[in-house]
Amino acid sequence: LYEVKIGTPRRNVVAVLSVRTGGEGARAGAQPGMILLDYVGIEDVLKRISDGPYPIEFRLFNLALGGDAVGDLGRSIVSPDDALDLAERVSSQSAGQIGTANKSEGLMINTLKEARGECRMKSRRGDTMQIRYDARIRDKDGAIYDSSEFRGTGQPYAYVLGNSDVLKGVDLGTYDMCPGEIRGLRIPPELGYPNGSKLFKQIPPNSYLFWTVELVELNFVNEKNNDKPRDELY
Repeated sequence: LYEVKIGTPRRNVVAVLSVRTGGEGARAGAQPGMILLDYVGIEDVLKRISDGPYPIEFRLFNLALGGDAVGDLGRSIVSPDDALDLAERVSSQSAGQIGTANKSEGLMINTLKEARGECRMKSRRGDTMQIRYDARIRDKDGAIYDSSEFRGTGQPYAYVLGNSDVLKGVDLGTYDMCPGEIRGLRIPPELGYPNGSKLFKQIPPNSYLFWTVELVELNFVNEKNNDKPRDELY
């Protein structure tokens, strides 16, 4: 187990670091990245183990699921580890820090514009996302290689979150997003086009990408009418 801060405002949670193959946790479905409910620190967990009562049952939550995030094969496309890492990065950026997927070269997410008014519903796997975007090579000042404007429809681009409809870096970078919010995503090669792109031939192998993404509508809810929780809409 280890402690990590997620959410806005930031809060401490206890997460699973590793699971012993063939152990009781593995048989119960525990996976790295899942968080323990009801505990805010490892000391609380140790005290519970020490003091009893027994048997002890820990409740685990998978941030990757979001209620309906099971794919056609019965597995979540985004791992619990990925989802927890993303939640930590978004939380860090909300606190004015820069988050990365590893020590130096991971996915970086910055909120360029926050949504106005209430944000009762945020994006999760299975949601229909309608976005406007610019995609650049290397950084925010690089050459634009793709854009929603290039499509010529005058409409935002639509995709299903977590369904591999877009680059993995864009998929991971648009979780927990509000309609009206704009994010800047610095995408490392392994989450973009590690071997270059056949469609966008101007992208060389091992290139970083920079996407500016505006979430226009989430399940046809926009910035102006995002005042009802998800369970009241569906």
